[in-house]
Amino acid sequence: MSKCIDNDDLRKRAQARGKVLAILRAADEAPIVLEPGVDAVPGVWEGSPALALVSTRDFSKVRDSYEEDLKSLHDLSIELSLSPDPEEICKRAVQFGHERLGIDRMGIWLIDQADPRYKTGTWGIDERGRLRDERDQRLPRETGDVPIEFHEGKIPYLTRKDSVCRDHRGKVVGRADRLIAPLWDGQGLIGELSVDNLLGREPIGAEKTEVIVIYARIVAHLVSLKRAEAELKLLASVDALTGAVNRRTALIILEKHIAQCRRSGGSLSLCVADLDGLKLVNDAFGHSAGDDYIKRASSALVEAVRASDTVGRLGGDEFLVIFPDCNAESARSIMEKVNRDLAARGKALNYVPRMSWGIASLGELTENEGFDVDRRIDILLELADQRMYENKRKKGASRPVPGAAELAYQKDGAAV
Repeated sequence: MSKCIDNDDLRKRAQARGKVLAILRAADEAPIVLEPGVDAVPGVWEGSPALALVSTRDFSKVRDSYEEDLKSLHDLSIELSLSPDPEEICKRAVQFGHERLGIDRMGIWLIDQADPRYKTGTWGIDERGRLRDERDQRLPRETGDVPIEFHEGKIPYLTRKDSVCRDHRGKVVGRADRLIAPLWDGQGLIGELSVDNLLGREPIGAEKTEVIVIYARIVAHLVSLKRAEAELKLLASVDALTGAVNRRTALIILEKHIAQCRRSGGSLSLCVADLDGLKLVNDAFGHSAGDDYIKRASSALVEAVRASDTVGRLGGDEFLVIFPDCNAESARSIMEKVNRDLAARGKALNYVPRMSWGIASLGELTENEGFDVDRRIDILLELADQRMYENKRKKGASRPVPGAAELAYQKDGAAV
C-alpha cells in the first residue's frame, strides 16, 4: 500500500478523482479486475489499509446519453412497427441500432421456425460499419459459449469481455467486448440480438447494456406481432382442409384480374370444377375418405396449373380455378391433365376420382362494355357453372348402370 491517509483524506482524494463506488478494506481485498473508467485510490480507512474504487467517467454525460437513448427507443419502436414483415423489422433494427443508438456491430438471429435446433441470420453490421445481408446463414441454435440457461430464459443477457469476434460466416475478425440479449416473445426464445464494440472500443457500460436489452425486447415483440398478423391473414384466406385459397379470397383475386384485364386488354379464363361421386364415396367409405378425395383433387389442381393461376375452394366439393392471360382452349387442356393425373394416382382406390368442369372466358363478354366488374364475375361464374353441369349430364348418359350417381365406380365396373 502506498501513502496512507485517514478517513477524510481518503474520501476527499477519491472524490477529487471521480464518483466513489466503494471502499475496500485490506481484510476484504481479493484480486480485482478494474472495469474501464474505474480507478483504485489507496489509503487508510478506520485505521486499516484500504482501496477506494472511483469511477472517472463523466456521469453527467453518461446520464444525458442514457436519457437520449431512452427517447430514441420510443421513436424507434414506432418506426419499426411500420415495417411490413419480420425481415424488414430486423433490417431496420440493425440499421437504427448502429446509426441512432451508437452500437458498433450488431446482428440479429432468429430461431428457425421449421427446425428449432437451428437459428438463421437476418441482417448485421459488418467490420466496416456497413449494413450486411446475412439471411443465407444458418447455425446450430446452441453454439459457442452461450449456456443452456440463456435459451431457457433464465439469464436476462450475456456479457463477454475481450472475447473473440467473428463475422457472419464464422471467420475471426478480432477481439472485443460482446453482449448478447435474448429475443423473447413472452413464451419462449425466438432469437438473439448480439452486439460488440469492435469498431470504436467504447465500453458497453451498464446504461448502454440496459438500452440494448430494452431494444431487444422491442424487436422481439414486433417480430412476434408481425408473425401473428401473417398467421391470421393466412387463416382468413386459406381453406383449412385443402390449403387452397377460400371462396372470399378467390373472388377478390378474380376481381383484381378482371379489373387488370379491362385496363390492359388481356385475356382471362376461369373454371368451375366439381368432384364426381363425392356423396357415393362418403356413403360407401366414410367422410374421412371423402375429405381425402377433396384433398387429392385440390393437390392435382395446384400441381397442374401455372404459378400465375389461382386455385380456390368455393365450398364442399366445388373449386374455382382462375387462369389469367389464358384462353379457354389452354385452360381446357390443363383441366384434362388434372383428370388424367387424378385417375393415375387413384389406381389403388375403390373408386375412380374425377372432376366435372366448365370453362368461361372473359372474351365472351367483350360486347357488353356496360358490365361492371361484379356483374362480369357473376356472369362468368354462372356460365362456367352451367357448362360444368352439362359436362356431368354427358357423363351420366354414358354410365354403365342407368341412374348411378356421377362417376364413382368400383374397380370391376359395378356401381358403388
